[in-house]
This record gives sequence, structure tokens and C-alpha cells, in this order.
Amino acid sequence: MPNPVLILGAGINGAALARELALNGLGVVVVDVRDLAAGATSYSSRLIHGGLRYLEYGDFALVRESLGERTRLLRLAPQFVHPLRLFIPVQNRFGGLMSAARRFLGLKDRPHPGRVLHRGLWTVRFGLWLYDNYARDPTLPKHQSHRATDADVVHVDPAAYRWVCSFSDAQVVFPERFTLALLDDARQVAAAQGAEFRVLTYHEATLSGSTVSIRRLADGQVVDQLQPSVIVNATGAWVDHTLQALGVPSKRLMGGTKGSHFITSNPRLQERLAGRAVYTEAGDGRPIFILSFQLPFTTATLVGTTDEPFQADPSTAVATEGELEYLVAAVNEVFPDLK
Repeated sequence: MPNPVLILGAGINGAALARELALNGLGVVVVDVRDLAAGATSYSSRLIHGGLRYLEYGDFALVRESLGERTRLLRLAPQFVHPLRLFIPVQNRFGGLMSAARRFLGLKDRPHPGRVLHRGLWTVRFGLWLYDNYARDPTLPKHQSHRATDADVVHVDPAAYRWVCSFSDAQVVFPERFTLALLDDARQVAAAQGAEFRVLTYHEATLSGSTVSIRRLADGQVVDQLQPSVIVNATGAWVDHTLQALGVPSKRLMGGTKGSHFITSNPRLQERLAGRAVYTEAGDGRPIFILSFQLPFTTATLVGTTDEPFQADPSTAVATEGELEYLVAAVNEVFPDLK
């Protein structure tokens, strides 16, 4: 049997890959300097979606692949992934139509100083029509257009929004549990095939030539040395830091941005959403999610995300006061009566 594959990172990507390799009869060693799913997996918005806004940029391959994954996850892991209905508040009929067309054609958007062109009803409806057609998922309801005053929608500010469009996506409430399930499945498969399978959290891997030393962080002791057939860098936002620590020359691979969220237990906001979600635009036109968010013992609401330049260690990233004020303002614009 060939030497095992070494996976650096025990988040959702590392766990899914470990399971795939185990199913193909390969030995696997997973190493992480922290706990399972301790990085971007647990700090994500927990949405399973196709990237609706990428349609404007003509990235059909990405959207098609993501929607295909969404369909598979809903079918194969319904205990972790469930459908979510989202509502898009719309202010006008034709706003953003030309801007969307220019982005779709790969042309530079024309600046409009001091004015944000919010996406109008026809722009949103066309995007959702494409989204449904790329999904081809008969189990989820198609998009719909509603008056903002209709009874079966999330009620937004009727003075600002005349229409609301609804569409279907999905949410993984506890991605940490899903990560653990993938690793446990991989362990059982490997045991049945007699293949090696180990998960070492709070350990660090160092590379010297073709030999990897695995050191326990608690006491610095080297617990193993191996020559893996392949090393997979699945450390998420830490990809560049991991390559640097291993001494692997590489150009920067990650974009250097951070996205902040906040969680609120505001009961009136939870009642308004009623297990649904809102996908809206902030004052500068950037998309914002307002999501029902299940905590272990209560229900809350998650609001995000921002997109701010960030070059430091991802573990030091925190939401700034400016980012929080930006997100709170976006919620109050949609639901001014909730304050």
C-alpha cells in the first residue's frame, strides 16, 4: 500500500477530502494545529449556495458547480443541510440592469458619483431565473415575485421597497457536526479496508526534504515522522501561512480580505424572519445576508458580511466598530420599525 496522504487542516474541506481518499482505499493522516472545524468552517455564514451574484460576472461554471453541490448535500446529508427560503427586497423596476449587463460582458462598470444603482425588479428576476435553471433541482420551489405587502413574505419597509423576490438555497446549521461526521465515516471506511487513518488535532507538521515531522503542541514532542505520498494544504484562510511555514515557495494565493458577521438575539427580528432569510443590499450596494441562525439552545439572527482588506494572520481578525455599524445600518434600512 502506498504511503498515506497527509492533509493539513481538519476543517470541512480537509474532512471531505479525507473521506474521499478513504473511499478510494488510500491511507490518510489529518493534522491541525487547532481543534476540528475551528477555523473558517465554524466562522462562516453557514450558507450552502451557488453564489447568485457571480452570475453578473458570467462565472457560470462556478455557479453550476456550487448548485450541483447544494443538490447533492440536500440529498445525501439532510440531517445537516436543509432548505432555506430567502427574500430580496427591491426598490425599483429597472435599476442596475445596464450595470449588470456590462459586468456580464466583462466590461468596466461606469461610475455614478454619489449614487448607488440598486438592482431593480427585472435585474433580480432575470438573475433568479438563471439561478433556478442552473440548479435544476425539482425538490426546491422556484423563485417568485411578490408585492412587499403580501402576507406570505418577510415584511420589509413598504415605503422603501415595493416588491420582494423569493428564491431557494440551503443552510448547514452546524458545520462542525458535519465535519465530525465526515471524519467518522472516513475512519469506518478505512478500518474496513485495512487502510491507515489518523486525525491529530493540536499538532503541527514540519517538512524537511521529503520527511514530515509531526509535533504535539502541548509539550513539543515529535510523535511521528513520515514520508507522505502527497501533502494537501487544506488550511483555508491560512493557506499562504502554511506554505511559508513549510518552506514552500509560492505566490500569494488568498485574496487578503476579511468578512465580518454579528449575531443578535433580538426577538422581534427573529419573529419577523420566522426561520427565513433576507438577501439585501447595504447602502453602498454590497450584498448583505440577514439569516435565522440556530444556536445550541436558542435561535438568533446572523448578519453579514463585510469585505475589508486584511493581510495579517487570519486568527487575529475581528469585526471592527465600523463594520458592525455598517451591518446594523443595513438591517435598520430593511426593518426600520424594529430599530
